Amino acid sequence: MTNLKTIWLCAQINFRKWPVSPRMYTLAAIIVAFSIWVFSWISDYADAVGVAATPWVFPFLLTAPILIPIYGSLTMLLFCDAPFTDSHTPFLVIRTSRRNWAIGQLLYIVLAGFVYSVFFVLMSMLSLIPNIQFSADWGTVLKTIAFDPSSPSKYGITALAIIGGSVMSMFEAIPATLISFGLFWLVSVFIGVLIFCFNIVIGGASGLIAAGFLTFLAYFSIFVGRISFGNIIYYVSPVSWGSMFNLDWGGTGQMPSPIYAVGCLVGLILLMSIISVFIFCKKDIHVQERR
Repeated sequence: MTNLKTIWLCAQINFRKWPVSPRMYTLAAIIVAFSIWVFSWISDYADAVGVAATPWVFPFLLTAPILIPIYGSLTMLLFCDAPFTDSHTPFLVIRTSRRNWAIGQLLYIVLAGFVYSVFFVLMSMLSLIPNIQFSADWGTVLKTIAFDPSSPSKYGITALAIIGGSVMSMFEAIPATLISFGLFWLVSVFIGVLIFCFNIVIGGASGLIAAGFLTFLAYFSIFVGRISFGNIIYYVSPVSWGSMFNLDWGGTGQMPSPIYAVGCLVGLILLMSIISVFIFCKKDIHVQERR
């Protein structure tokens, strides 16, 4: 029988392994360096103009094309060992049942994706230190960069992330940040469940291959894909939906709508979760080295 307390225990055990996992420390260090690389120029620009920047830069994290494959690679690093089996797994499965254990791993993916996304948001804000001030508005610095993209170059500053004025025109800073966080989290969970499902159903490195293909597709769609197939390619590129800039908020029909993107992601996550649990309950357990 499905037991919520047992499911939570199975998920919690994975979190307890984080402090002794070199991979988690490596991932955290890369995210810190990545955030500084992407957003520190905004702090430099704020210092140059003498006006502190507001912290709402997370919505612009995946705006530059090169940033999407990096994000996909980091998310694959987080979930690369799905379904998270180790030498203790057979004993835990015996005591909890296969179904509870598998659902616990899926709960872990959802919660780990949340922590992962929160960490990205915090690092994006901290990368602006010391030229940061809190305000519920976008602030003068971000608005100036958005509507005058050449302004940083006047001070010899090279911009990496694209601060888009279209989102600023439609959304306030805090709602845009929350929406971006939700999409980022949902796509991260999708990638985790994708790796989990393929590794259980097919085995080997199939999960990483599938996630790598979709990450490549998201990068491909920006350049060659868009030229060859038009915006329709974004309808089959779920990793692209991690950025609100790749969705149609105006109802023009030229890009996937937010409802379409969220509906597809949730539907695929649920479908792959059901398949994973069903297959796991039928197959033998293959223990893998914990990294």
